[in-house]
Amino acid sequence: MKILQLCMRVPFPANDGATIAMYRIAQSLIENGAPVKILALNTNKNFIPPGEMKGPFYETTRMESVFIELSVKPFDAFLNIFSDKSYNIIRFFSGEFDKKLKAVLQSESFDIVQIEGLHLTVYLNTIRSNSSARIVLRAHNAEYIIWKRMADLCSSFLKKKYLKLLASRLKNYETVILNKMDAIIPITEDDKQIFVNLGSRTAMKVLPVGINASEYPPDESSNREFIAFHLGSMNWMPNLEAVDWFLSEVFDKIIAGDPSIKILLAGKDMPERIKNLAGDCLIVMDRIDNAKEFMKDKSVMMVPLLSGSGMRVKIIEGMAAGKAIVSTSIGAEGIKYTHGENILIADTAEDFAKAILKLKNDVSLRIRLGAEAKKLVWKHYDNKQLGSELKKFYEELLK
Repeated sequence: MKILQLCMRVPFPANDGATIAMYRIAQSLIENGAPVKILALNTNKNFIPPGEMKGPFYETTRMESVFIELSVKPFDAFLNIFSDKSYNIIRFFSGEFDKKLKAVLQSESFDIVQIEGLHLTVYLNTIRSNSSARIVLRAHNAEYIIWKRMADLCSSFLKKKYLKLLASRLKNYETVILNKMDAIIPITEDDKQIFVNLGSRTAMKVLPVGINASEYPPDESSNREFIAFHLGSMNWMPNLEAVDWFLSEVFDKIIAGDPSIKILLAGKDMPERIKNLAGDCLIVMDRIDNAKEFMKDKSVMMVPLLSGSGMRVKIIEGMAAGKAIVSTSIGAEGIKYTHGENILIADTAEDFAKAILKLKNDVSLRIRLGAEAKKLVWKHYDNKQLGSELKKFYEELLK
């Protein structure tokens, strides 16, 4: 079985949720004896210089990439209002990538073309025209749900109207494209149900993101200064929205309960307006190159997401590292958690602040939550086992 994996960005180094998801599934398929070749967009927002694409993973996957400029162009976005196409999708089309994809498909035969994310389905016709492979959408999210949730939360009339338009067009596109796939791999049961409700009759297998828990160093926070942290790329709108909510609604409540507490916010493309808020109780950092090392001496992971879809890989990483985690219900969607046993769920500002303060004052609770979280990862999110399940699903699909 030969697999061509189409990636929305270069998946290595794997340092955010999307790249971890793409890298780990390729790694697990290869470990289970299914060769994978990768063709990736190399985006301006997550650009990897071609000279740095070296090492065993690049060689094993024979990775090729094509640069694409994905910055939102206000004039193009405005003109798109008067069309019926989804701007979120069409801006991912690149003539150069399309040309490279044709060349790869015409020079080599594949059994499976695995498309990582809805945006790359814009190349579906090219794949169909140049290959007899089964085409599988690995759905990282139910995309329209992300934009619908952001629209529902938006207070600006004009912005809300525009976000609703984007969500509506994404929903229409997603509804049609799901039934053009040979199979769909949702990352969560919630997303599978959304696709079923959209009318999808395509074969599906739910497969969460896996990790190698043994790679994560043990928690070293219990004898260190208490630090509650949020880690996430700030060029993803739900993360920015989450941090803004935390700072405006939660932070002061935490400080009122304990003026000595330390809160750390970190992530790529951290806005200057947030950096400028740094002070005695608030530490703000930009890009973190090694999340595993960053997390090991921090006390509590915070995931205050209000919108989004799919599965938060950072929570799985935090659990693998034995961290106590406080998350909203939306942040923890798709994870087989038990509130109070391996995570704390808090959906209001008051509850979120109380949960952080409770963990600050109860070291034994932090240790217990972290230990149970690590057990959960070993049981449900072992990367090699998930790759074995996916390979078996593909074997059935090819029959």
